[in-house]
Amino acid sequence: MANGINMISYRQGIRNKGFQITVPTTGATQTLSLSGLAKAFEGIILSATTTAAPAVLINATQLLVTLTINNDVVVDSVTANTLGATINTGITSGFPAFIPFPRALTGQDTIILRVTNSSGVSQLLNATVYYKNEI
Repeated sequence: MANGINMISYRQGIRNKGFQITVPTTGATQTLSLSGLAKAFEGIILSATTTAAPAVLINATQLLVTLTINNDVVVDSVTANTLGATINTGITSGFPAFIPFPRALTGQDTIILRVTNSSGVSQLLNATVYYKNEI
């Protein structure tokens, strides 16, 4: 019985998967591939750095992101800092904000993150996707 309870808890728990996207000045498109067991997209959080100095935060207002899940545009041309990425002004709000965008998944989904970059330098965008294996 205890193993059955643990299995239900494991299957229903929130998972996350990280992606690091190199965003040249020409922009980037990244497919966010999740486990075939993923049944619910819960949300996303972003952070960004320059590729020259990965520990240095960039101004994430210079990155525009579009998130599409199975041809449904969930986020359309929103600055990365709105989705949790910090800007390098020395001001922080503590933990980055988790942005929920709940969507049902089938396990064979196409999740695409498109990023345009107006900063003039190549940047790294770190995306963490939160999902559940079962609804």
